[in-house]
Amino acid sequence: MAVSVAMIGDRGIASAGGVERPARLAALLARLTPEDKLALVQLRMPRPQAGQPTIVALPGIPRVGLPTVRMALEDAGGAASPLALMASWDVGLAHRVGQASARSVRATGQAILPVGGVGPTGAGRARDGEDPLLAGSVMGAMAAGLMSGHVLPLFGGDDAGTGATPPSMTEDRMLGLYLAIGQARGGGILCRAVVAAAHPCGDMDGMGRTIRDGWRFGGMVAEVADREADGDGASRLPFLLASIADGVDLEGAPAADGLYVVALRQALRTGAVPWTRLDAMAERILRTLDESGVIDRPPPYVAPHGASSPASARDPLLDEEVAEGAVLLQNENAVLPLGGTQAAPVLVVGTNGTHDAARAVAEAMRRTGLGVRVAADSPGDGVVAADAAKADRVLVFSDGPQDDRLIAAIAGNGGHVVVVLLSDDPDRPMPWLDLVDGVVQAWSWRGGGASALAALLTGQRDFAGRLPATFTGGRAPADFGRAGYKAFDRAHVAPLFPFGYGLSNRARFAYSDLRVTRDGTRLVVSFGVTNAGSGAGRDVPQVYLDLPAGAGDAPKRLVGWRTVQLAPGQGAHLSVGIDAHLLGHWNAPTLEWVVPAGDYAVSLGPHSANLVRQVALHLPEMHVPGTLPPVLAADSTVRDE
Repeated sequence: MAVSVAMIGDRGIASAGGVERPARLAALLARLTPEDKLALVQLRMPRPQAGQPTIVALPGIPRVGLPTVRMALEDAGGAASPLALMASWDVGLAHRVGQASARSVRATGQAILPVGGVGPTGAGRARDGEDPLLAGSVMGAMAAGLMSGHVLPLFGGDDAGTGATPPSMTEDRMLGLYLAIGQARGGGILCRAVVAAAHPCGDMDGMGRTIRDGWRFGGMVAEVADREADGDGASRLPFLLASIADGVDLEGAPAADGLYVVALRQALRTGAVPWTRLDAMAERILRTLDESGVIDRPPPYVAPHGASSPASARDPLLDEEVAEGAVLLQNENAVLPLGGTQAAPVLVVGTNGTHDAARAVAEAMRRTGLGVRVAADSPGDGVVAADAAKADRVLVFSDGPQDDRLIAAIAGNGGHVVVVLLSDDPDRPMPWLDLVDGVVQAWSWRGGGASALAALLTGQRDFAGRLPATFTGGRAPADFGRAGYKAFDRAHVAPLFPFGYGLSNRARFAYSDLRVTRDGTRLVVSFGVTNAGSGAGRDVPQVYLDLPAGAGDAPKRLVGWRTVQLAPGQGAHLSVGIDAHLLGHWNAPTLEWVVPAGDYAVSLGPHSANLVRQVALHLPEMHVPGTLPPVLAADSTVRDE
């Protein structure tokens, strides 16, 4: 019997381009006038409207065959959270989602898409998760799918947040961005803020030096502000110089003169900024567009009234995303899979904004032959409708803590209750947890996936999702917002549901024969996994590294995983390669990854709080250059002085 296995290092596409690209870009750049280059480094951006996507345009230059390229920026609540995709821990699925998204994006006349979950500035755990390897690998694979469909991904998402000053760029965020760019083998970086700040990509010393000289990243960095900067063009020179030092090539704000184009003109005339810097900015923009195929294959034009947000289109892979990303958190008394007859049907309760989802899933469960009835609306304020008070099995859909009193009241009637959480809040308190039998984290409802969720609830398919963020129940150690599961490790506190956690209905997995070898600056971890359960299932064995005392900001970190589908009684022997940048830390002065000498341990288990196998090893001090994969480190046709 074949064993289905996926790993985080799988590449979705081959690198684009070839030896002719530098010469081609140099010829294109030589045809641009200074005015062309100044136009190229400024996005055209209307003033954002609440609840509506903002369609931003990078003006084309028809004379040289450069098309106009558009993208949609969502407001803070418009774009779907990446957590649902991260919860699959499946880079193959992420790549397919990227390909499908590319088709949807191009159908709206756009060819650039912000990619959340990674980037210089964070949008919080509800959108970014809390581990750089997971976020960088999954979102990088999605970006690779976008590029294969001729859509340019911009890492950094499109959530401007609420503050005027972007947060500092932590080492975890930097590692996630590094991994995502490496996984995608291309793309650009997006820094977005409410108001233009002195350091738009976050307060990290030497960001421009890190990404340009250290990583040798040749893609563009775009800076977008929802409100124009204060002052006139001349007064923005310090802001311009700070942005250039951060590596910014492209800017946009809802004003005719953008953020710093007037200041850039003056600085070029006075020599404060050399013309070679403008050449380098234009060249990086052209290179990034060309790598994704946007220049040669622009999308068809869609009239402004017909253009829309890509998020508004039905995701053709939504059923698969739900099937792999829904996480079974609790299954007491074997309440799942649900059983119901016409005489004793499962009662489905929709609360507040979940009525559409509840009805769709109820109808999908009926199609499986299950007896299902949709409850009458609750009177509210925690009062249970009469039919819900008498039901033996109740399925409650909830999208927020406003439902807590109702859930507790339903559970208090003595029936078996399963709660399906339709939100992306990893910090939601669950005061009713001990009163209910089952809890499923199904993420925000996006108008689809009812059939997949019904298949999971009725046992036609087993749960396979794993949490991409710690579920705290509203209680967490200090500094948890920055450190995630590492903060719980430091504080020696058990979370409500740990990072990487997820149950299966029938599959039960056991691990054996953990071995670790060193191959130069890499570790190779191998192990066995067996399904000792009564049904087929997909496992996500996770590998963590225990660091020497004082070598890192937490006792351990995720360094790898595999996904494997196994039938009952079936086993597989798997291996994971771990590169040096996951073993050590970034050393900014020397622009390299450094692994301190010391005693390490490699641990294996089903999630971060249950590591059942461990191997100790000693590593010498190692230094590894920070250069990204070769396709991203190609020599520029322009020297940036």
